[in-house]
Amino acid sequence: MDPVGERRLMWDTDTTGFRWPWLAVLLGALVLLLLVLWLRPWRRPSHAGASYVAHAARLQSLPRFRTLVRRQVVLGACLSLCALVACTGAVILAGRLQQRQTMTQEERTRDIVLCLDASGSMAEVDAEVLREFRAIISGLRGERIGLTIWSGAAITVFPLTDDYAYVLEQLNAAEKAFASGDVYSDDYAIFTAGTVLDWDIQSQLGDGLASCVQRFDRSDEDRSRAIVLASDNEPIGTGIFTVPDAAAYAREKKVVVHGIAAPATAERPAAAQEFEAAVTSTGGIFSMLGADGSTKAVVDAIARLDAKPIKRPPLVQVLDRPRLGTVIVGVGLAGLVVLWVAQGALVLRDRRTEERR
Repeated sequence: MDPVGERRLMWDTDTTGFRWPWLAVLLGALVLLLLVLWLRPWRRPSHAGASYVAHAARLQSLPRFRTLVRRQVVLGACLSLCALVACTGAVILAGRLQQRQTMTQEERTRDIVLCLDASGSMAEVDAEVLREFRAIISGLRGERIGLTIWSGAAITVFPLTDDYAYVLEQLNAAEKAFASGDVYSDDYAIFTAGTVLDWDIQSQLGDGLASCVQRFDRSDEDRSRAIVLASDNEPIGTGIFTVPDAAAYAREKKVVVHGIAAPATAERPAAAQEFEAAVTSTGGIFSMLGADGSTKAVVDAIARLDAKPIKRPPLVQVLDRPRLGTVIVGVGLAGLVVLWVAQGALVLRDRRTEERR
């Protein structure tokens, strides 16, 4: 499928900053002030409360004393550094670091309505038709898809949507309802409920096509629109729209109709000819169900439709990015824990060493 059928998101700007920068600045300044007050480089040494010990110089000259002092200095410096790292992470978290992404949405898409004849004469082949629909959808990218079923009246199974997972889920449910090919089964009756208002009026191809044309929304937008119409064109009674009238209505609304006829249609040349004439008059293609390459032909025909560009407002996303602050806090706290454990282990080792002596 031509990639212009996809919705493309193009990033215009990507900026990162604090949601509350004033709070980050305030807390950073507070941490810096506490650090300065703690270090107090201008403070004169005070000897108040000091105890004087004779021959302290001899004690300070001992290798063991010097080793313990250096160890405490290193541990204290490392503990202070880890505390500062944790505080830095906390400041970043408090400021709430966020990433602001602005992207332009460029959508060039087509709208496709799957239009299924759910009359009794189609019961045996509708499951196969739905498999064809699913194969067609697997070849599309970015189109909005809808499903409408009809006989004497039309009902919307699901409206136009680009949620392909939902579309496939609904098509699978529809295929399951038609799997038995039995019009008297509960699944068939429940799924097709509402499509027959009068048993004397059924399988109205003209009314079904006209109803599917009416399923397109956003009439104010210049969008490419197509219908994939499956039927055997074996009407019972008289409907509101004839097949040529419905085709003219589709042309008026600039809707291209692609037809998939049930194999039994070929046994009625007039019905097949009417169906084909209606489809081709809109610029669509006509094929028999199960014909080699029919699915690919429909997909290729849809691909040839002009994908109208649709203007969408820029999409702005603001995402919290707490990972940086969390990692920094985690590193700081982990460092503190490791140092405290190491300090306790060293003290315990020293005590055991003294006890052995």
